[in-house]
Amino acid sequence: MKNVNIYISIILFTVSCSSNLPRAEQQFDVNSQEPKKIDENTIDSFSQDNGIQYFMDGMLFLEQGDYARAILEFQESIEKGSNSAEVYFSMSEAYWMIQKYDKSIFFAKKAISLDQKAIDYKISLGKKYIALNRYSESMMVFESIIETSPDNADVLFIIGDLKAKLNDIDGALVYYDEAYNKDNSLILALEVAAQLAYDNKHRDASKLFKKLLLAEPSNSEYLRGYIETIQGSNILNELKELIQNEQIKANPFYNNLYNQMALEFIKNRQFSDAENFLRKALEEREDDRFSLYYLSLVYREVGRNDLSLEISRKHSKFYPNDKEGYINSAISLISMQKYEEAIDELNIALTLYPEDFEINYFLGLTSYSLNDYLNAEKYYMISLRLDDTSIASMHGLAMTYDNLEKWKNSDDLYVKLISLNENDAQAYNNYAYSLVERGEEIDYALTLAEKAIEISPNTSAYLDTIGWIHYKLGNYSIAKDFIAKAILIDESSAVILEHYGDILIKLKDVNEALIFYNKALLIEPDNKTLISKIEKYENQ
Repeated sequence: MKNVNIYISIILFTVSCSSNLPRAEQQFDVNSQEPKKIDENTIDSFSQDNGIQYFMDGMLFLEQGDYARAILEFQESIEKGSNSAEVYFSMSEAYWMIQKYDKSIFFAKKAISLDQKAIDYKISLGKKYIALNRYSESMMVFESIIETSPDNADVLFIIGDLKAKLNDIDGALVYYDEAYNKDNSLILALEVAAQLAYDNKHRDASKLFKKLLLAEPSNSEYLRGYIETIQGSNILNELKELIQNEQIKANPFYNNLYNQMALEFIKNRQFSDAENFLRKALEEREDDRFSLYYLSLVYREVGRNDLSLEISRKHSKFYPNDKEGYINSAISLISMQKYEEAIDELNIALTLYPEDFEINYFLGLTSYSLNDYLNAEKYYMISLRLDDTSIASMHGLAMTYDNLEKWKNSDDLYVKLISLNENDAQAYNNYAYSLVERGEEIDYALTLAEKAIEISPNTSAYLDTIGWIHYKLGNYSIAKDFIAKAILIDESSAVILEHYGDILIKLKDVNEALIFYNKALLIEPDNKTLISKIEKYENQ
């Protein structure tokens, strides 16, 4: 028997909730400092006549943006004997503004040598190195600051940025986290750390997002990031902990905790638990798209196609432009053998997405089920145009060609399928059945069927095929054994039951044959061939 694989299963996809935290790329503006006021200590560093006026004039020109004249005044101040760190630092700033970077750094170092306690001078020098992409030198400057000022959160943050620029991810995360620990108002440091960890798939990403979430329980992006980054065997416990957190219940993204719990249960095929959490999500928000989609899949997996259809139609009601609702409805209807209704759902989706692979594939499948082989051919060919690697579409089109008696086309597809996968049992089986049904190359058909059985020995359709080939070869006892085994596996196939009846006729067991013909007729009450056989042998 030709095997029709519907290719319907739960397809797990990542919840469309990627993290979009603001990426804080620390901006280093070396000229961001306001000009320092000249205090008494600065004035005291000058002798009565050693250049204080030149220094003050230089500062005025610096503020006015006349950097060249500022430099001249600072130089004059130094020539008059000034040895103030402030003069050298101001000279550094002026040279920086006219892009004389080497001189700027030289005078910054001079200022630091004169006043080792002036953190501002060191920060300015460190930022200058960063602006020049001299990260290692900058790192040395900022680390020297931390040696004497270990609680400086801003400097810790800058070191974190430097570590990141030097691709030391572990080091960067340590410093970002430490910066936040020193100053909880510096949440930007934690955000940057979490995003860096997320981008690099770092093991600490989840921990950092959780820390953010506990700091701001109502922030949906923090919760989104945390959900995305939870890994390992402890996922369910982590999610349960969040669900029970009263503060997090106010989070706009809270509902997705139920969905994520459900998704984990689906992965483990714990469909009852998944259903419970999806239902909880829908109690909170009846139009939750994720919940509607997955609840429909869950119901279909447990054989509740009626409920699956109900949920997927709700999906379409709330999201009329969403193809998934119509496709899920169609799949449920196909499983219920309501093919015309399935076609209706798929046609709605087709008007919205005429170039969608899935829609065209299922239209091909449904048309085939209605014996509408011309439309089946059309839609399968469209689906292959949209995805020429689709094995399901190739199988569907090959069987369609068989029914249209386009033998050359079907043979070519079966050969292609086997060449793509030498263990494609369905291709071997269907090719064998195609040959035997048209009465060609029966011996070769038997070889193909044997290969299918070798790969998948307990598939009822494959057992039926090899049994039917033996029937065609006149090996009725062998045929009976194979098809009897097929019936033990699947009693719901009218084709297999009819074949068994045909074999029994050849073995002169008419009464037993009629029993199996009638069983087949209960499954396909409109099957004219069966009706004819029953009438023929009942009258004998």
